[in-house]
Amino acid sequence: MFVYFDGEQYAEDWSEAHFTHDKPVVQSLKEPELVVQYNVPPSEPEHILDGPLPPSQDGNDLVDIPFVEENREHIPPSSQDLIISPSEPNEANADEASYQEVFSVSTADKKYFSISFGPDHSTMNPNIIPHPYEDNTWIVVAQTVMHEAGNFEEVACNAVFQLDGSLACSTPPTALSVAPSHTGNCKGKLEVFALNLGPRDMRVFYGPDAPYVVYGSQSAHTCFSLFAQDFRSLHYKEYDLDAFNANLFATGTELQRPPPGQAIEKNWYMFWDSQNAPYVHHDVFPKRVFAQLLPDGAVGPDLAPNAALNDDACMARFMPKLGSEQESIHQATNALAVTLCARSDPACIPSDDNTFILTVFQHKKYRKFHATYEPYIMLTQSVPPFAIHAISTKPIWIHGRGPLTRESSARYREEGSVLPEGHTEMFYVTSINWREKGLKWRGYVDDVVIVGFGVEDERSAGMDFKVGDLLVDLGVCGDGGN
Repeated sequence: MFVYFDGEQYAEDWSEAHFTHDKPVVQSLKEPELVVQYNVPPSEPEHILDGPLPPSQDGNDLVDIPFVEENREHIPPSSQDLIISPSEPNEANADEASYQEVFSVSTADKKYFSISFGPDHSTMNPNIIPHPYEDNTWIVVAQTVMHEAGNFEEVACNAVFQLDGSLACSTPPTALSVAPSHTGNCKGKLEVFALNLGPRDMRVFYGPDAPYVVYGSQSAHTCFSLFAQDFRSLHYKEYDLDAFNANLFATGTELQRPPPGQAIEKNWYMFWDSQNAPYVHHDVFPKRVFAQLLPDGAVGPDLAPNAALNDDACMARFMPKLGSEQESIHQATNALAVTLCARSDPACIPSDDNTFILTVFQHKKYRKFHATYEPYIMLTQSVPPFAIHAISTKPIWIHGRGPLTRESSARYREEGSVLPEGHTEMFYVTSINWREKGLKWRGYVDDVVIVGFGVEDERSAGMDFKVGDLLVDLGVCGDGGN
């Protein structure tokens, strides 16, 4: 028996407790009133690679879920159900009125690229950061697809783009030496979590001065929670002597949260204010929770009430509507600081008024035992009280996302499995970082980001584009968010 966190493999009914803090609150939300599009230089494909991107299908079998027909009478239709028109056998087109589509700047066909760790490593939920010293090289980290129940592992390698557009390891993948935690706090129905070994759902990202990871493991305060560590101490060979400069979270340190907590915590992200003080964001919906972070992992009081008047009104206007208890809102990625003018503009001067914290959250829909996650952008102020500045009014569509078929998802190639009709592939966005070497925490609208995501809990993929391509059709909050 095993439990997998971002995927939708339900071992038993009791595992629903794992999703308690993500359980949606169904409410009636108002329609957006104010939509803005920032004036961003157009992002044209660079065509630096030749040849089309071939489909990436690893064909890794996962534990299948017995099919039980869903009772549709209890699931009201969503106002944002997928609108798909097949253009080629392995493609699905997004309805422009319902989605904001993004296109790769480094693949000839503008589609997303596959990420390969080699034939011996099937991976999902990848992270991509620029190599600290080498040009045109990135460090990729991903979770291996489990072949032995309960064992989790994060592998890393240096990667370069190939002629076919894929991003592939140029050095042998190695497992990150993350110290295990065995606390014995998972009791009763959650006792199975005590059998899980290794880090889960790692996020790799840069802060103002160093790269960090956040990952899930057994907690000293609850059953399962989040830990942080300086990435240089885990992958020191790529950082040389700089790895010895790790001071904040030099070893795996459990992060805490303001009470009340949950038995199972996940998807927290770290962020920094304009003075480089660290914080951790615990929840985004239905109420935000975030607090200042101390070097030992402890936190101060919940600061969200200071921004609640603005945030509640903004989320009521712009958050995606939840159609049923089968839908919810999830935090998803790390965060970046973005100055809303172009680096190429000599008049662009970063300030607290034009620099905001960007993160990706996702609207999860679960139908016929298959989940889809629609990514949205949220911008918050970069200074206290960190009020929400803007939210996407349309989800992001990654160019190249295809329909759900037996070829694109191994679990539906099992005998007796029933393929849900009208579904697209499940893309789960896990990381967003600046693509260029030397960029860490802060960037500008004309800088390129590189995004990592898992496909159908089976394989890893990514896409790169100007961050300004995300800042389109934003719903801007009222005076409190400007």
